[in-house]
Order: sequence, then C-alpha cells, then structure tokens
Amino acid sequence: MGTWDATVFGNDAAADWAAGLVDAGDEQLVRDALERAVGPDCVHYLEYSEGVEALAAAEVVAAAAGRATASNPYNEKALGWAVGRSGLVELVPLAVRAAERVIAENSELRELWAEPDDPAWAAAVQDLLGRLR
Repeated sequence: MGTWDATVFGNDAAADWAAGLVDAGDEQLVRDALERAVGPDCVHYLEYSEGVEALAAAEVVAAAAGRATASNPYNEKALGWAVGRSGLVELVPLAVRAAERVIAENSELRELWAEPDDPAWAAAVQDLLGRLR
C-alpha cells in the first residue's frame, strides 16, 4: 500500500479511484463505493480497498455539497468534477454511513491506522464527517 499521509487521498488506492472517477465521469461509481462499504447489513469485514474508496467517495460527496477538503494534486480533478452535481448531494446520508462504517469495528483500514497509534487518520475522517453533517 503506497501511503504518504493520513488524509483521505493520501494513498495510491484513493488517488487511483479518484482518477478513474474523473475518467469515467459516472456518478454511479460514487454510489457504488459508498454502498460497498455499508453493505446490506454493515457487519461484514470491510477490506482496505473498500474503506479507502468509500472515504474518497464521501469526500467527493462533500465537495458536491460545497464542503470540500483542501485540494491537492491527487484529489483536485475529482473534487472539481463533483462541484454542482446535485445527484451527489443526495448521497450525503449514505456518505456519512459509509465513513462511520470505515472507522467502526471490522474495518481493515481502521486496524491499519490503529497499529502505529497515529491520531492523524482518525482526525481526517472526523473532519470529513463534520463537513458531511
């Protein structure tokens, strides 16, 4: 896993997902990433890639709602693409559920960030949740 910082887009998987979203230009990819995270019962083990993509999708939803995170070379195109897309704004409740699921039990991403006992990742996700709420 190529990770360079604790932000949502601070890893290869999220940056790749964002680039694929912009290339495809399909809002359904955002919904799919969020729905994979919450699943039908929210108790399955959430794999790393599912968690990373769910958080990236939630950031795209936040951008659509006018509450974007700071732009950087890894997220700027996806965040810009999201602006003004009312279909994404409707996904705010789902984005909140997905982000909450990523920081809950049975989440590989949560486990990975808990190992170094680094509060920066948890703070980044809490910031996202604050902007979505």
